Order: sequence, then structure tokens, then C-alpha cells
Amino acid sequence: MFKKKEISSEEIMLEAHEALNGDTADQFQKNLEELSSGPHRIITLNLSDVNAINSSCIGKILLFRKRLSEENRTIQIRGCSDSLYNTFQLIKFDKLISIEK
Repeated sequence: MFKKKEISSEEIMLEAHEALNGDTADQFQKNLEELSSGPHRIITLNLSDVNAINSSCIGKILLFRKRLSEENRTIQIRGCSDSLYNTFQLIKFDKLISIEK
């Protein structure tokens, strides 16, 4: 399940409340596309309740990041488990996207 929450006129947050895998990839993609068509300059992903992410969803985040950067917009991750954070560090994802536990 996903929930959008406006933080300010500049920032919107997408909260994910389940694993990001094959079962949720299409819905995750749909939410990212909706956010990219919106006016917010900063898109924040809250992954506090996500215990696992597959390569397909990581790829979706990377494509989303590329699209946003072309429009001088930003994606960031706020809140993630230690294991998810370790996965992001292992693949050097934290070098591309700002990530905070």
C-alpha cells in the first residue's frame, strides 16, 4: 500500500507500507509517474515500513531519479531499515540518491 503526503508546496512524500517486489512493482511505478507529473520539486520516499526491495523497483527509482534530474528536481529517501540501508550502500545507491535512515 502507498500513501502520498504533501509536506510543503515544494515537497511531497510517498510512503510505502510493504515490500517493493514483483507484486507491488506496477503500483509503485504508477505512484512514481503520478508524482513526476506533479508540481513538487522534491520527492521523498519514506521506506520505513519496507523490509525488502527487488532490482526491478531499484531500477524504477533510478529511472525516476533521471527524469527528475532532467527537470532540476530531486528524489530522496527518508527512513529505511538497517538491512535496506545496507543493501543501498552495497550497490552504491547512496552515492546517487540522498538516503537517511
